[in-house]
Amino acid sequence: MNDLLRPLFNLLPGMWDRRWVGLLTAWVIMVLGGAGVALFHERYMASARVYVDTQTLLKPLMQGLTVQPNIDDQVAMVARTLLARPNLEQLVREKHLAIDDGKPDAVNRTVDQLLKNIKLNINARENLYSVTYVNSDPKIALGVVTDLVNMFLTSGIGGKQQDTEQALKFLDAQVADYGRKLSAAEQKLKDFKTRHPGYSGVANIDYYTRVNQASDQLSQLQGQLSAAIAARNAISGQMRGESPTISVTAPYMPTAGTAAPGVSPAVLDIEQRIQAQRAKLDDLLQRYTNDYPDVISARQTLARLEAEKKARLKAAAEQPAHPNEPAITPNTISAANPAYQQLRVQVAQSDANVASLQAQVGEAQSRLNQLRSQAGQMPELDQQYAELMRGYDVIRKSYDDLAARRQSAGLTQSVDASSQLAVFRVVDPPRVEHRPLFPSKPVLIAMLVFFALGCGVVASFVVSQVMPTFHSPRHLRESIDRPVLGSISMLNSPDILAQDKRGNVNLALGVGGLVLIGLLWAIWAHFARQAGV
Repeated sequence: MNDLLRPLFNLLPGMWDRRWVGLLTAWVIMVLGGAGVALFHERYMASARVYVDTQTLLKPLMQGLTVQPNIDDQVAMVARTLLARPNLEQLVREKHLAIDDGKPDAVNRTVDQLLKNIKLNINARENLYSVTYVNSDPKIALGVVTDLVNMFLTSGIGGKQQDTEQALKFLDAQVADYGRKLSAAEQKLKDFKTRHPGYSGVANIDYYTRVNQASDQLSQLQGQLSAAIAARNAISGQMRGESPTISVTAPYMPTAGTAAPGVSPAVLDIEQRIQAQRAKLDDLLQRYTNDYPDVISARQTLARLEAEKKARLKAAAEQPAHPNEPAITPNTISAANPAYQQLRVQVAQSDANVASLQAQVGEAQSRLNQLRSQAGQMPELDQQYAELMRGYDVIRKSYDDLAARRQSAGLTQSVDASSQLAVFRVVDPPRVEHRPLFPSKPVLIAMLVFFALGCGVVASFVVSQVMPTFHSPRHLRESIDRPVLGSISMLNSPDILAQDKRGNVNLALGVGGLVLIGLLWAIWAHFARQAGV
């Protein structure tokens, strides 16, 4: 332990001999440092925090109907551009922060200083934005932070409205341009179809399929025409087998003085009904068998009418003549045949049907001939039509997309004008700390006092090492590594002791005065700050 402390014991007496050098050094450091502390200005920090709420109710409701911009990225971009040079230059001019020292770049130097002292912290995950500014004047610090927060709140995403208007103008111009292109493409298709009327242009049916369809349709119509002609010939042959008139037997009723034929109206009516029923029965027999219910009913009706006719003729023959009237004698008369008339109507209908089918056959034949005549130019027509449709489809799709985007952009503009997609809330309003940032002036004064004393100690140590003194034979022997033959002790007189005592008092007064001055200065600086001096 003595070996460890021996160098210290040898060092301290030498430093004590150089104590006045250390005291002088401490006072010099104190004076110089005091000048620097006097020029030092305490710094105050102002801060504020803003929360941006981008999760509004309107956003999910308009999903898919409007263009949903990334509001978070837009707000973050606004926050980053908040410290742009134009904004800070405007702030410097409004707050008169630039120091008028006669130099033209005073504003630029002030802006550079603001950029160093203003800190912007962006927490994109929680949508929190904080701004801090440090200045020696707390009022200026608070004013700068307040203006920055107001600038952030008022700017918001206001630039988005201007961007939407520019987008609408661009979309309107593009929609009009593609509308003209679409009209031109439609006109080309119209002209192509006008020049080639037989070309359908149906993409999913090729030429040979259309030819087969036309041929099948022609064959079907020809078959229908042949059947219609056969039916008309059959009806015509049946009509030739019928007589246009029929003979009806009626009683002869001579008039007074002369003989004239007469026909009973009831018998004539029954005869006409019998002929009509026969024609109906013949028509049913052409289509159905004898066991068909309608055929059986027609036969029964015809038998009933014939029985009624016979009964009426028998009654008329057996009726006695009136004394004043001549006797009635049977007579035969001619009447129109109802069956013949009905067959004539059927022949006329058959002729009309045959004529209609002949016209359809001619039209189908003409269409088939036209398709066959186009066999050589079909590949070229297909290529031309494909090119026209390819260009038309591209233009039409682009036009539809632009029109849909234009409608979506218009709805987006309406939403932006009627609502706010981001809500700015000031979480921590702008405020300035009452205590200055470290180091404050009292703390700095205390640090200066300790630093001055330390410098004094270091100065004493350095001088003692440069100009060493030896206070014991052992110290001398250890330093020069030579044997010491002897030593002479010195006895201090009372004057020397008194002088040493006064020196110690003066040293204590010097050190104590330095500490006392620093303490009083720190106290004064503290109260001066409280008083706002």
